[in-house]
Amino acid sequence: MFSKWFNYNMMTIKTYDPAMQPAVETCFKSCVAALGWEYQPSGRHADIVNIGGVYMKHGCFWCLFEDETLIGMVAARCLDEQSGVAEIKRLYVLPEYQGRGYGGLLFGHALDYVKAQGYKTVRADTRRDRAASLYLLGKYRFRQVEKYNENAFAELYFELDLAAQPVTPWAP
Repeated sequence: MFSKWFNYNMMTIKTYDPAMQPAVETCFKSCVAALGWEYQPSGRHADIVNIGGVYMKHGCFWCLFEDETLIGMVAARCLDEQSGVAEIKRLYVLPEYQGRGYGGLLFGHALDYVKAQGYKTVRADTRRDRAASLYLLGKYRFRQVEKYNENAFAELYFELDLAAQPVTPWAP
């Protein structure tokens, strides 16, 4: 399995374990509430209450901790094994920790995983109002593509050809 942890000062990225579920839900609820969204565990957020089934069987889900406090998360999952396509999902950092590079740390960790698993392409969807997500997608040279999934909440769709370039951020 891909690296279970990574230390960044007092931060640790850990692979999801079911014992983390209450902390994941608390963190996720706080993140979506800060965006003005309602947490819908039996609707569009059903994957958060079924991380083992949605992400861990054909991908991975990571949690970022400051000491013992879960402050962020990200997931990667297989979209099409035969074509070698993966997707990055659920990149969230608690509002009080944003602007410190933790989203980029999580995003880079997920990209490293996808590349290490041998995927050829990675995709991501987002919304026009998610400036930090759009920044990261641009930083890693994702290109905008046509809609590839049925996520009614997403507005923009992106893809990165992993075979064509190394997974490194663009630096001006």
